[in-house]
Amino acid sequence: MRLYLMRHGKAGSHPVDVQRPLTERGSQDVQMVAQHLADTGVAVSRIYHSTLVRAQQTADLMCSALNPTLAPEQRLGLEPWGDVKAFAALANSWDEDTLVCGHEPFMGQAALAFQGDDPIYIQVKTATVMAFERTDAGWNLAWVVNPGRLKGESS
Repeated sequence: MRLYLMRHGKAGSHPVDVQRPLTERGSQDVQMVAQHLADTGVAVSRIYHSTLVRAQQTADLMCSALNPTLAPEQRLGLEPWGDVKAFAALANSWDEDTLVCGHEPFMGQAALAFQGDDPIYIQVKTATVMAFERTDAGWNLAWVVNPGRLKGESS
């Protein structure tokens, strides 16, 4: 089973934070990452997103590329202030490849939680996807991809 943790794409401004939409660049970056994952054979059975607009838009774009017959689902607790321990316990019960679209600092904290005893810090830039594989011994970080890497940038 694989768990894909993704930070939403670059967001614009809005007077109410929960309503901030993706920028044009944010949408393009998410689409680039989504196409790359689809081209490398990534498939998911479920896509969850937080209650914030930018995460929903990210999930919609990812869904279009990875499983167009799927409808992304909103899930409480994936917001920047979400409870990482509760999320980790929930994710441990899943048995299908799942993509989760959320925010910082939640995604960075979740990445640390899934790495076990010797975690490495991952800078979770916008539109970054981290893939974790569950084994008998726990979760292993398989890879990280973001728009900068796909464009050949050094960061």
